[in-house]
Order: sequence, then structure tokens, then C-alpha cells
Amino acid sequence: MDFIALLPEIIVCLTALSVIGIDLLMDPAKRAEHRTGKLAFVTGAGLMAALGALAGLYFGGYQGTFDFYNAFLPDTMSVYFRGALLVSGLLTLALSVDYTRRFIKYPGEFFALICLATLGAMFLSAATEITTLYLSLELLSLSSFVMVAMRKDRPRSAEASIKYLIFGAVSSGLLLYGFSLLFGITGSLSLAEIQSYLQQNGADFVFQNIPQMNNTGGFNRNWQAGHLKLELLAAILMVLGGLAYKIAAVPFHMWAPDVYEGAPMPVTAFLSATSKVAGFAALIRIFDMFNTTNTVIIATNFVIIMAVLSMTFGNLVAIAQKNIKRMFAYSSIAHAGYLLMGIAALSNLKTRETALLGLFFYLLVYIFTNLGAFAVMTHLSSQTQSAQLTDWNGLGRRYPWLGFVMACCLLSLTGLPPFAGFTGKIYIFGSVMMMGSGYLWLVLVGMLNSVISLYYYARVVRTLFFGDPSEGHQSEAPHAALAFASIVSFAAILGMFIFPNWVGDFVSQVSTLL
Repeated sequence: MDFIALLPEIIVCLTALSVIGIDLLMDPAKRAEHRTGKLAFVTGAGLMAALGALAGLYFGGYQGTFDFYNAFLPDTMSVYFRGALLVSGLLTLALSVDYTRRFIKYPGEFFALICLATLGAMFLSAATEITTLYLSLELLSLSSFVMVAMRKDRPRSAEASIKYLIFGAVSSGLLLYGFSLLFGITGSLSLAEIQSYLQQNGADFVFQNIPQMNNTGGFNRNWQAGHLKLELLAAILMVLGGLAYKIAAVPFHMWAPDVYEGAPMPVTAFLSATSKVAGFAALIRIFDMFNTTNTVIIATNFVIIMAVLSMTFGNLVAIAQKNIKRMFAYSSIAHAGYLLMGIAALSNLKTRETALLGLFFYLLVYIFTNLGAFAVMTHLSSQTQSAQLTDWNGLGRRYPWLGFVMACCLLSLTGLPPFAGFTGKIYIFGSVMMMGSGYLWLVLVGMLNSVISLYYYARVVRTLFFGDPSEGHQSEAPHAALAFASIVSFAAILGMFIFPNWVGDFVSQVSTLL
């Protein structure tokens, strides 16, 4: 086996082990803030080295024979998402340095968990076999459960972690049971082989319209004709439902508001970006597995229902939120709905490439937009010791650059130019429109929800710039690493609006999803 293709993952794993080892060797008498800078540097260097290795393999034209029995596919799609996840890890690290120095008692554990969660997300985005996908998802989930509880001085953090763990266990069982049904039906763990089996033998799992004699001598039609049999229907719904939990789509969203509110601010940022991107990367491959003659209709309809519910519920409930972390939780639910529209468009051959372009572009923009906003929120919350909007009155005038970045990120999330969120929604909505006039209603729902989202995003901007500032707040300049994260995020959402075509170059090279 050719392990060179795994070099980025190997580097990330070694980085996590190195951080733990260095933390053990450092003087335990020193306070956490004295260790944070060194450990953050080691973590950042490791993630940068992994990103450099991934870029070197791709631009160097490396093509190995690595496959691990078709469990891991280092294709163009996985290169894109693995790179995006490493960028997300680096930005999360940058915005968390000052917060960790102030509030996290064990920085070595925190930075190691960021690496391990990123490692799980990277494997998840490239997994093409059920066992690998499930284990990768568990590595990401378990690391996230622990990170949510890192604020040991706050009972709310422990409560959020317990809720996250319970919901995660239920969704994990749902997903695993769906996978077991698929294995029992097809006799394979490979996503490509399962798709091939369902394509060739899918008709065996559909009720046939066979007339049957009744007691009066007439014939009855089978009312189940054309419907999938229970075992395959249950497998599809369970697998899609298990992954819907990871992306916080309705009705599997219940964990998100409480976890977002109770987790430390950098962890909330990590969950909103890395966890969602990894979940959608896996969902793209899983949905393609169900993209067969007899299963695509039920899978597409289920995804469309989740998309409409997620967009509508997320945006409407976000209006009533006064805690900005809970508001972003419902915003995340709404954006899962927009992205699910792109997943549904994968079912149509003529819209497939446009849908992939929209998903690739939107997910990358979402990383920069969300983490840019959370960089601002991390600093403001540390200054006010609060995540309530009412306590942030006038802070945009006190911190002009951070307020400006926050406003730009919120406009991008709304989908307004001149920011890349506008381009992402154009791609997503355009792919659905290309599916035919029967889906125009779905585009209309998406556009109306985007208009609704402008209300609560604009409320944040109004609070920051037009509210009356409270007295007694600290007024410190943001940490250099946090300021760097905000600059990179702003440059990315503006630059990707001006130069969007390079993402299309990646999509044009994606020949297969499995």
C-alpha cells in the first residue's frame, strides 16, 4: 500500500501526539497561559505542514496506487475537502489562542483535540467504505464531545456536552443500524459496490403491481405497487437521518442550540464550520450511493423535505434569539437547508455538475464566513463576559475593524453582494432551477428564507453600530492571531466573489464521487 497519499493525515496525527507529549514535558508549575503560545505554535505548524503536504501532492501531480481496499479515496473531491478542513482547523486555532490562554485550564488537551477532530473530518471526507466512514465520524464526534466540556468552570458547558453525547449516541445508533441493513441487503461495505448492487437489483426491492383474485371473483390491485420494500426504505431513511444529525438538519437539529450556547466560543466556531463541512462531504458520497433508478426518488424527496423544514424553521426561530450563539445555531440549521437543496440537485444528471460547484463553493465560503464572524464574537464575548446581544451595544464603534468584518460576514451569510455568499447561493439556487419548472417552488422558498435571514443579521449590525455603549467594559486590542483570522476571512469572502472560477476547475476534475 502507498502511504504517501495519507501523508497529510499522518502529519495531523503526529501533531496531536506531539502536542500531548510537549505539554507533559513542560513545567507543570507554569500557568496555562504560559504554555498556550508554544503549544499553539506547534499545533499551527503541524496543520500548516499537513496543508503543504496536501498541496504538494496535488500540484505535483502525484498519483499513487493507494486505496486501502477501496476504503479511502484520495481523489480530487477529497483533496478539496481535506484542504478546506485543514484551513478550518487553522482558523479555529488562530481565533482560539487568546481565549484558550484566558479560560482553558488544559491547553494541550484542547489543541490536541482540535487536531484529532480535524483528522476524523479529513478521513470522513474521503471515506468510500461504510466501516471507515463510521469510524471517522466517531473520531470527529468523540473529540467534539470532549471539546464542548473544556470549560470546567462552567456547568453550562458540561450540560451541553452531555446533551451532545446523548443525541450523538442516538444518531450513531441510527446510522449504524441503517448501514447494517445495507450490508445485509447487498453483502458489501463499499459504497460503490452497494450502488452497483442497488442499480442492478433494485427492482427486487420494489412491490410489483400484480392483480390478485378477491372473494367476489374480481381482481384487486396491490396498493403497494411501485413502493420500496420496508428493509431498503428503512436503510435509506436511517442512513440519511444519521448524517442529518451531523449537519444539524431538521428534524435532527435538537442538539444544536444548547450545544452552541454551552460550548466555549472557539468550539462553537469549530462545530459550525468543520463539523458541517465534513458531514456534507460524507453526505455527497452517501447520496450518490442512493442515486439509482429505484432509490433516488425516495432519497431526493427526503432531502427536499429536510431542506424546506431546515430553512424555514432555522430562520424563523433565529428571529427570536437574544443570545448570539443560539442565533448562529439556528442560522446553521437554516444554511444546512440551503445546502440540502444542492444535494437534491445531484439526483439530476444535467444539473449534477452545477450542484457540485454550488456545494463545493458554498461550503468553502461558509468556513471563512462563519469563522470570520466567530473571530469577532470570540473577542467581544471575552471583553464583555457575555454572549447576549444587549451587552454588545456600540461595540462596533469601539472596535471598528471587528465590527466591519462582522457586518461583511453577516451580509455574506444573507447572500448579498459583493461577498461570496451571494455567488454560492446563485450556484445552489441555479442548480435547482435547472432541474425543471416543478422545482421552482423550492427556489422560491430558499429566496424567501434568505430575505427573512436579513432581519436578524441586520439586527446584530444595528446593535454593534447604533446601540448605546455600556460602561465598564474592557477595551483591549484583539490578539494578533485573532486579528489575522479576521483578515483572512474577510479577504476570502471578498476574493472568492471576485475570482470564483478556480473552484470550478476543481469540480471539472471530479469524475466520480465513489
